Amino acid sequence: MLLKPNILITSPMSSAYVEKLNADPKINQAKQLPRELWSKFAEFYHLGDKVAEIGPQEFAPFFEEADVIVCVGLPYRSIDWAPNLKWVQAWSAGVDHMKISGVLDAGIPVTTLAGLNAIPVAEHVMMFILMLAKKYNTFSENARNRIWRPAPATDEINGKTVGIFGLGAIGKHVARMAKSFDMRVIATKRTISSSDKDTENVDELLPTKEFDDLISQSDYLVLSCPLSDETRGIMNEAKLKKMKSSSYLINVSRGEVVDEQALIKALKEEWIAGAGLDVFTNEPLEEESELWVQPNLIATSHRAGRSTSQQSRATELFEKNLALLIKGEPLINVVDPDRQY
Repeated sequence: MLLKPNILITSPMSSAYVEKLNADPKINQAKQLPRELWSKFAEFYHLGDKVAEIGPQEFAPFFEEADVIVCVGLPYRSIDWAPNLKWVQAWSAGVDHMKISGVLDAGIPVTTLAGLNAIPVAEHVMMFILMLAKKYNTFSENARNRIWRPAPATDEINGKTVGIFGLGAIGKHVARMAKSFDMRVIATKRTISSSDKDTENVDELLPTKEFDDLISQSDYLVLSCPLSDETRGIMNEAKLKKMKSSSYLINVSRGEVVDEQALIKALKEEWIAGAGLDVFTNEPLEEESELWVQPNLIATSHRAGRSTSQQSRATELFEKNLALLIKGEPLINVVDPDRQY
């Protein structure tokens, strides 16, 4: 049992909240990585194992006494800097920026914010669906240029099929919202049982292995799956060619789930009608990327889950887990190292 843990916070968090933690008698110390190091630290965990050649040892002293680390990601083998580490709270829904640290392989519990941002992300999906259906890019360009010009007829989403690849917290909210527009909802799930309760708002539930069937039926294909070895690059050229030419791809998962070069080709050659992307393989998206200039693409800068309520929900979950850790009880939202989510 940890009576008074030392907490290291490496992600942006208000100084007032850090002070609140330090005022808690159950906590020995909460310290935050200096503000001037935040972006540099993020660069290192984005570099992956290449960082081993650089050796960011300037961060090591901050880790030495940490029992708990709060972070978005961790640099290569940073587990070696934290001999007392007992728990990592990922300040994100996924752990793709955590794998290179060695923490998952070490058997140290890692918890995530999975599910906390499900509603704003699902709302973002519906925004993409409506903007794509109603030809937002065309109307927006006309308005910016002060041109009153007849636009092509827009689509109705009533009666259209939305296919959800990954019926987790986000997928379930997408299903609920889509049904309010009288859309048909189909989805995939890793395992399905006869007593499955995840069929609410879903007209047809398919096993993940029937992804091709989901693709071919969908007018709006939504990727809301976790990033894992199984899903990395799953939306490749072959899969894109299985989509209807009138259909749209929406990705709120992780950029690495989609082969971006194949998607650019699909948009240029009109294999599909368009796409809505909130995530990209490299972030920030490079200025020279051809994705920026595709007229049938709507792009947002990985902000689907950001809302005015996000931080309060995240800190509430962190405090619940902290109390559980101190009492020696099981934590909430623990990552399965084998599934990587």
